[in-house]
Amino acid sequence: MAHRRIILSLATAAVLVLGAAPAAVAGPTSTDREAAGILATATPGEPLTVVTTTETASGPQFTTEVAGSHAEAKALISDALADPGTAAVDLAHQVSIATDTAVTKKRKSSKTRRSNDSQRKRQWALDRLAAEKVWRKSSGKGVVVAVVDTGVQANHPDLKGQVLKGWDFVESDSKANDRNGHGTHVAGIIAAKANNKRGIAGLAPSSRILPVRVLNSAGTGSTVAVARGIVYAARKGADVINLSLAGNSPDAQVQAAVRYAVRRGVVVVAAAGNSGCNAPTTYPAAFPGVIGVGASDRSDGVAPFSNCGTYVDVVAPGTGITSTMIKRPSLSLPCAYGKSYCVLDGTSMASPHVAAAAAILISRTKHRLTLSKVAYLLTARADDIVTPGYDTTSGRGVLNIRRALVGR
Repeated sequence: MAHRRIILSLATAAVLVLGAAPAAVAGPTSTDREAAGILATATPGEPLTVVTTTETASGPQFTTEVAGSHAEAKALISDALADPGTAAVDLAHQVSIATDTAVTKKRKSSKTRRSNDSQRKRQWALDRLAAEKVWRKSSGKGVVVAVVDTGVQANHPDLKGQVLKGWDFVESDSKANDRNGHGTHVAGIIAAKANNKRGIAGLAPSSRILPVRVLNSAGTGSTVAVARGIVYAARKGADVINLSLAGNSPDAQVQAAVRYAVRRGVVVVAAAGNSGCNAPTTYPAAFPGVIGVGASDRSDGVAPFSNCGTYVDVVAPGTGITSTMIKRPSLSLPCAYGKSYCVLDGTSMASPHVAAAAAILISRTKHRLTLSKVAYLLTARADDIVTPGYDTTSGRGVLNIRRALVGR
């Protein structure tokens, strides 16, 4: 999707110099106009953080400067735009977790033969996706999925041994601990241990999680942290990057990071957002090369909170999803303190199902599939719903991993 900017027109006034002919008045330069357009995306009340992207041999680099006023910010932007070494300039904008706070009711138990995990009967999504049958072919072994989120509780009983050493871009350390709960929930959907007689099973239980913390304990963060997290994950060898977060600004730094990951053959999956069909376009789901994921419900309908748009490629289970949780989750999440599991709704929960499906495909084909082929199989072989063919509500339909694996 093309990167659009709103260009502001600047009024100029003629200046007369005494004793001389009227001088020609210079209008705003293209740099002035571009700087004004970038500044127009600032969110009132938020810091004016100017982000300059430069391309290096090891990928995009992002530098930030916080301006004390609009005038200072415009000057910083103009200076960066004038530098021939600059690849892109933008402001940092806020992003947040894509979780809906209204939790749906539990589904009645299915008679399908399941894994022996104690809460497996609550995982309707694994029934819908025929997880146990899929595992006969692949469960994601040898694949690394980066969870770029609020961090991950690596010592959770259902995740211990599944989580690699990552990085915390909020506090600049290697712990990547989760102080919100959202990232741990996402990680469990992907890679919680199966058949351990405990809790839940992840959809790709043999895959590994690379935790990358870019959102704080409130579940919010900056696009520059997200961009750095994406680049870090790609450099660290992630095969899949899951982004269960969303914002409304098409930030240049995140787009550059996504391009870098895609060039390296990484499958990038992102939540479409939870504001319904009248919502603005959300990013990074809408960036080229990203698989944008909406949420489906137990009846194969599209969840009412799920965003619509041309950036929705596929939908996946996103209502009433039981997964792993930290002991003291954020008050913004409808989870009980002291519990190790929680039920959440949102495209945040749908996206990791698609990320796990990508891991299953990559593992099954021994990393031989290209990024574009993985994306094609996950979308083109979905179960069509809503209207025949593509539609902006459900994309190509509901994720169907068994069909994606046919012939492989």
